[in-house]
Amino acid sequence: MSSSRVLLTGATGFVGSHIYPALVAAGHEVLCGTRDPAAATRQDPLRTYCELELDDEGSVTRALARVDQAIYLVHSMTDHAAYGAAEMKDATTFRAVAEAAGLDRIVYLGGMRPSGKVSQHLASRLQTGETLRAGRVPVAELQATMIIGGGSESFRIVRDLATRLPWMLFPSWLRSQSEPVAIADIAAAIVHALAMPLPESCVLAVPGLERLSGRDIIMRTARLVGHNPRVANVPFVSPKLSSYWIRLVTRANPAIATQLVEGMRSDIVAAGPQIWDDMPAYHRVSFDEAVHAALAEESESIRPSARWFERWTHRLARETA
Repeated sequence: MSSSRVLLTGATGFVGSHIYPALVAAGHEVLCGTRDPAAATRQDPLRTYCELELDDEGSVTRALARVDQAIYLVHSMTDHAAYGAAEMKDATTFRAVAEAAGLDRIVYLGGMRPSGKVSQHLASRLQTGETLRAGRVPVAELQATMIIGGGSESFRIVRDLATRLPWMLFPSWLRSQSEPVAIADIAAAIVHALAMPLPESCVLAVPGLERLSGRDIIMRTARLVGHNPRVANVPFVSPKLSSYWIRLVTRANPAIATQLVEGMRSDIVAAGPQIWDDMPAYHRVSFDEAVHAALAEESESIRPSARWFERWTHRLARETA
């Protein structure tokens, strides 16, 4: 299938807004699902929006009746203990309506399973994938770790830590490794998953080119912007304490900061089949290239107060060098 009518859930979010151009370039007719179509249309009047509330079966039914395929990108990362149950309910409703509508497939972007303890938000993402794959509509579940791009909450944390501080403390848990991937690679993988043969549901990893520790990710980002912070290794700082520090010095959403740190306690690397096995001619974006692109995009949206804070920390760094 070279092109189709596709429902893009989470269309105004970080991933959805970035992959839309790739979907259109591939020839797909894209229906963008959002809670507030009027506001989204004012923001970008050239895209076609529909109202989509995943906890409203009628809303899901009306949206899926207009398409052949769907891309499922919706996740919650809040401090509310019940969000996992809400996500399972939404996925169950979406699966049932997709079956009734006779969809060709669903492409779901989730997270990779860590080698150790599974954090709350990763457990919810994995369970969402299992729920969607339990239905009759074939599901291509794509699993990734940190996605690098302008607007990514996880990358914004890295960016702020790498550029704002004259010195850093690196706890031992930052030795855990992952495979951060560029948003451009995520877009290419999703476009491919819409077109590849899919007789039954499958799970495919979408790793980046390099396996990096949390420390590597922060220091590489710092050096790419010409920053060379002083570093001190500490034997133990709990992830919970680290999340408080991240909230203090970055613009991160507090709930996301906590969940992100919890998810970095173990290695999260691809252990099974990869989407790239089916895309041998595709050249992935390097970590450095992905960071440069994300920083360029982020620089366009930094608030004046944030710019002042960065100038102050850079000045402090020079004075303490």
